[in-house]
Amino acid sequence: MFDVQAIESLFYLLVPLLYGAGAVATGLATKPNNLLVRSLTFKLAFVSAAAAAITSWLWPVAGVWFSHGPLASIMLLLITLLGMVLGRFSERYLAGDPGQRSFMVWLQVILASVAFIAITNHLLVFLISWIAISISLHQLLMFFPDRPRAALAAHKKFIFARIAELCLGAGFLLLYVQYDTPFIDRILAQVSASPELPAAAHAAAILMAAAALFKCAQMPFHGWLIQVVESPTPVSALLHAGVVNLGGFLMILMAPLIVQASAAQWLLLLVAGPTAVFASLVMMTRISIKVKLAWSTCAQMGWMLVECALGLYELALLHLVAHSAYKAHTFLNAGNTVELSMKKRLVAINEPGPRQWLTAASFAALFMLPTIFLANESAPADLFSWVVPGIALTILLSEFLSASGGVLTLGRGLLLGAVFWALYWLQKTFFGLVLTPPDSQAGLEAVGFVAVLIALLVRGYYQIRYHRFTSAGARLYRFLFAAGYLDEWSTRLTLKIWPAKLPDVVRPRAMVSVSSTSGSRESA
Repeated sequence: MFDVQAIESLFYLLVPLLYGAGAVATGLATKPNNLLVRSLTFKLAFVSAAAAAITSWLWPVAGVWFSHGPLASIMLLLITLLGMVLGRFSERYLAGDPGQRSFMVWLQVILASVAFIAITNHLLVFLISWIAISISLHQLLMFFPDRPRAALAAHKKFIFARIAELCLGAGFLLLYVQYDTPFIDRILAQVSASPELPAAAHAAAILMAAAALFKCAQMPFHGWLIQVVESPTPVSALLHAGVVNLGGFLMILMAPLIVQASAAQWLLLLVAGPTAVFASLVMMTRISIKVKLAWSTCAQMGWMLVECALGLYELALLHLVAHSAYKAHTFLNAGNTVELSMKKRLVAINEPGPRQWLTAASFAALFMLPTIFLANESAPADLFSWVVPGIALTILLSEFLSASGGVLTLGRGLLLGAVFWALYWLQKTFFGLVLTPPDSQAGLEAVGFVAVLIALLVRGYYQIRYHRFTSAGARLYRFLFAAGYLDEWSTRLTLKIWPAKLPDVVRPRAMVSVSSTSGSRESA
């Protein structure tokens, strides 16, 4: 008779151990191109993650030091898949670069640390892995140490990361003292069994929410995320697709605690909600693709934390997985993204008329209302989770219909809406089944607050997209282009509290014309 728990724990543990062994082997390798380390390690890690997911699904057992649940399996599969893609891309991207070996070492250390966070059931291991990610990422952000903006971004990231770690460590310490156990599942079981949340646990939830806000680069502590575009493209993909999402993962993992801490929920709403709206609009004013994507990450992390605050944890997990896959592909495919963006700028923008808006709204209602009825949703947050994609679908279809007219366009619009809604419904249902989120959700006040934010976002989007050159649109565009000067004030405060010596800007030498050079030679 074999020990299922031991086998599953072994499969889970193999993932970070493989990355760790790969980092050591890469550092000790005598040849710069060690294909065994660069390729086989990443593939074996993915196979181990898949084996862990399959065994935990076929023979579900409770772990002690390691979590054997669906959340750990999904995160491991996501991490190892991203690891394979980033490892292969980095081979070609950094080929011949003297810092390639160092890059691959720190990349695997980060992947190992993220894997430990995904599988661990121990507070101390979680905290140590969280700190290890930040320290390792700092090395990659300083891959070009002679670039002032990269050094400034790394400096700000270093400070904000330390604050997040202090918040997380203090929160974990309060949980350990309150519940007298370092194991996360036992803590959450006691939290779920208690009718009222103790003051220490409430404070811990607030501290962990603050740590998530710092980790997800929410305003006004967002500037470093925008400036790290100076780093190599694989670093940007790793950061935006993996590391930044850890704040959302922390909230999803601690869902039974967060849903009982109203102060933590409102902290997320009051910070992440306005950040999501503002960053979404700022993104529309950016020309640089990498900067635009950075603002997109800031906004998407905000919406993910808002979903956690509303108690929609299955939607937050869907958001995390989808954003990771999309953002990794977009950063690594930045060349084609630039070409697509330039083509879109050449296309004339037709403002949808009342007919297009009415048709689009009718299509969206055709999908939304039956779904709400069949799902038998009654909680305000659950209803809102179907209304918001309905609004997004209305905007999408209205712009699609305004581009061209006719019966054929209506048919394609209907097909587009059906595909959009089916994918959303299937994915939301799937993650709801595997995650089994807590029943408790935010009340009508929180949903109303988010509804106001959505209305402001739609209004701002409409103004910038269709009425940018009006007096009101121009004022709004200038304000958004400056991003409210929040990062400038944050940078000044950061450098005042903790000064940093940045590398000097290397100025190019003055060009000497051929004629002047030849003239001087002739006169000599």
